[in-house]
Formats: sequence, structure tokens, C-alpha cells
Amino acid sequence: MAGIDKTFIDGREYTIYRQWWIDNYDKMIKEIGNYIWLYPFSTFYPNEPEEFTPEFLISNTQDLKKYKNVNEFPIWNTSEKVDKWLIKNCEIESYRNRLLEVYSRKWIGFKGHRWIPKPKFKQKYFNSRNLNKNKLLIKNII
Repeated sequence: MAGIDKTFIDGREYTIYRQWWIDNYDKMIKEIGNYIWLYPFSTFYPNEPEEFTPEFLISNTQDLKKYKNVNEFPIWNTSEKVDKWLIKNCEIESYRNRLLEVYSRKWIGFKGHRWIPKPKFKQKYFNSRNLNKNKLLIKNII
């Protein structure tokens, strides 16, 4: 299965994703081998540095003003490998909800994650009278 494709967010969430990116930069580099590309990087910083770093984003904040009031825009486009990493490392609720929209609850990437809500089953109640009647019917058939 390919990745979940683009993840769209509301502009009010951008600061949360951006800060998450800054906080997890070193972990991304160490565990994935590269950082996750955020779409606003190329939109806002066309003369981008050779590599985006937390220091660059901390000192360049023009993107925060631009995306504050935007209703919906893509934040990233991730592969399945990155989705598996994000499941373990990204606790942003809107991203987790997006994962549940795209992947089956049986997807291997979800294995062992407690935050995934279990499907709700209707509990069946047995009436003891009906159970006894069924036993009698079965007994009579045999």
C-alpha cells in the first residue's frame, strides 16, 4: 500500500505541525534518514536553504502569518514507511484521525498502538429461556 497521500490541515493547526516538526527534527534525521517535507517550505521560502533546520524556521516566521487564516491546505505527503514512523511519533489528533480514515484498522502499521479505537460490537444478550428451547430443539432433531 502506498502512503496516505497528502494530509490537509486547517491554518489554525499549522503552528502545531510546525512546532512538532521543529521538536522532532533530530529524531526524523536519525530514524528516517531525512526530515519530512512540509509544503509551506517551498511556498514560502522559494530561495530555500540547502537544508531546512529548526534554527532556520525559528528565525524565519513569515509562514506563520500567511497560514494562520487559511481554511485547508496540504502540510505533507508521506510514504507508508514515514506513516509507520509518524504513528509512533506524531500525537497530533488531526493526523491520527487522518490515518484512521485512510488505513484499515488491521493495517500492520497500527499493530501495537493503543491509541487506535477498537471497533464497537453490539453485545448479544441471550435469554436463558431461548437457550433452553434451542437445546430442546437440537435434542429433538438428533
